Amino acid sequence: LAPAVYISLDALDSTGLVQFGSRVNYSLFVKTVSDEDTKVAMETIKPYRDELGYNADDVDERKEELGEGFGSVYQFFSLLAFVALILGCIGVASSVHIYAREKRDEVAVLRCIGSSGWQAFNIYFIQIFVLGIIGSVLGAVLGVAIQQVVPIAFGKYLPVELQFGVSWRAVAEGVLLGTIISILFSILPLVAVRFVPPLSVLRADFQPGRVFSKTRWAAIILIFLFPVLAAAYQTESFLTGGLFSVGLILALGGLALVAMGLLYLVRKYFPQNSSFVFRHALSNLFRPNNQTQILLVTIGLGAFIIATLNIIQSSLLNQVEFKGNANQSNTILFDIQSHQKDSVVKLIEKYDLPVNQVVPIITCRLSEVKGKPVDQFKRTDVDSVRVPNWALTREYRVTYRDSLHLSEELIKGELHSFKKGERDSVFVTISEGMHETLRVDVGDSLVFDIQGVPVKAFISGIRKVEWPKDPPNFIFVFPKGVLDDAPQIWVAATRVENQQNAILFQQELVFNYANVSLIDLRLILSTVDELFDKVGLVVRFLALFSIITGLVVLAGAVLNSKFARMKENVLLRTIGARTGQITRITVIEYGYVGILSAITGLGLSLGAGWLLTKFFFEVQFSVDYIELLLISAGVIILTVFIGWWNSREVISTPPLQVLRKES
Repeated sequence: LAPAVYISLDALDSTGLVQFGSRVNYSLFVKTVSDEDTKVAMETIKPYRDELGYNADDVDERKEELGEGFGSVYQFFSLLAFVALILGCIGVASSVHIYAREKRDEVAVLRCIGSSGWQAFNIYFIQIFVLGIIGSVLGAVLGVAIQQVVPIAFGKYLPVELQFGVSWRAVAEGVLLGTIISILFSILPLVAVRFVPPLSVLRADFQPGRVFSKTRWAAIILIFLFPVLAAAYQTESFLTGGLFSVGLILALGGLALVAMGLLYLVRKYFPQNSSFVFRHALSNLFRPNNQTQILLVTIGLGAFIIATLNIIQSSLLNQVEFKGNANQSNTILFDIQSHQKDSVVKLIEKYDLPVNQVVPIITCRLSEVKGKPVDQFKRTDVDSVRVPNWALTREYRVTYRDSLHLSEELIKGELHSFKKGERDSVFVTISEGMHETLRVDVGDSLVFDIQGVPVKAFISGIRKVEWPKDPPNFIFVFPKGVLDDAPQIWVAATRVENQQNAILFQQELVFNYANVSLIDLRLILSTVDELFDKVGLVVRFLALFSIITGLVVLAGAVLNSKFARMKENVLLRTIGARTGQITRITVIEYGYVGILSAITGLGLSLGAGWLLTKFFFEVQFSVDYIELLLISAGVIILTVFIGWWNSREVISTPPLQVLRKES
């Protein structure tokens, strides 16, 4: 907040505000010529800053401090970029695999007229290479176009006015990366083209034996290295890149294991007395060369990534938004005298307002730290290095209670209650950060000067405090029974929703208790809420791109299963199955696949989301189970719809046409 009153420097002396006993802070602003001069200046004053307890920072440090509040959001954006990259790689590999399967007959014809395996490979590799360049350029153009549309479509939702410009370096990186992905992830599925035998022209079902290929193994090694290098480049850390890649491999392994387990359980416990359509749809999952497990892993991966992003998004938005606002204090009353406390509380309750906090506040100073008087601290002493003067001489406002507030977490030590008759055994807790500033720890002693009365206390615990959450919060907290009779004022916190109710409450408060001051935080909280709502919109908007990519991968996995179903459906029609029966069998089969994939992906996403939020983003784990259910329903519906749509040609194909082709 800006200062409430400005006074010109010329008139300051006449006010008498600056005199012996006044607490005055001076700020000196210096403009340097270059960044190098700034670094030299900061290094020059660093010894004086540590010795004298001054504060000094530059623009870069201010930016860093501002960015720390949104550090998790930045990490989420990095994760989005990495996930989109991996999904793009999977999408390329899946598409090329389908393309290679469709071109199998053409390759067999080429082999019959004398083409070598490498020649056939190069024909389609050049096609993929050219398409990769074209697709990368189109993607870069689309990205630039979206960047130009964002300020128009979302300008009013962004917290600040931004100037957008084209980063040609980013465009070049995007085109280069897209081309590399199209080449690298097309090699592995295209390698099979080299080994298509000419006999496939005569026998479509002929499958050659597995042939060792150096190209295949080289592609596999490069594919494993690519995510590590890409993540390291994105996060500027090889360790983080390696962890990302290991996590992805573990996720794939977990998906495969869960898929195997689910298939085993379904096969063992499926009701044997169910109808033919349901039993046949289930048996289709276990027919030879069906690749049901691969299908479950691929679709489950799409569901897993979408659900994991949703969990991380919910956890981050839960951090930056004021969750639980229904009882968030927005009105603070202070300077309440002890004899007024009960009456003020009754006044709050009279207007049906919640009494969130009623806490005592006692003012005091430190007179000793670790057995050493504050006024004897010498600037050259080792103990005084990095202990700012303000921390030793400031006035502290403390309170007393025997429990933690909802904004606090005890991270070290323990809480101690005061026992009568043990005046020398007073224990206090200190806030995290201040214990580092004062260079004290659990077990160290402090002596407080409480209005002329020395009170010796020992630090029993360190509290982590979320300062903006439900104020007031305190650096030092005493146990009950020590300061109860000390001169004190009381602070009350409540929440006012209705403007008219707020006016009437304030009028009666001022009329009956003129000494009590009131701070209305509603404007501040509403402004912060509005800011974080806009940040949340940006997070959701960017996450949408990765989710769409995940849906494309999911659709590709379903399309890839077309070839395995064509022959079975034709044979069913040959032995008399009706089109309606085959359609129902197909829909139910894909329904099984969708349900099992959703269970596989979403089940693992809960574990992955918990690990990422706890150890990488370091935020509280939060899940919106309704959204996860909607994601599950979306995965199932999309799998069934694409499977049915993809099978229409298969279902409507005359059996004689396929049988003639096979013969």
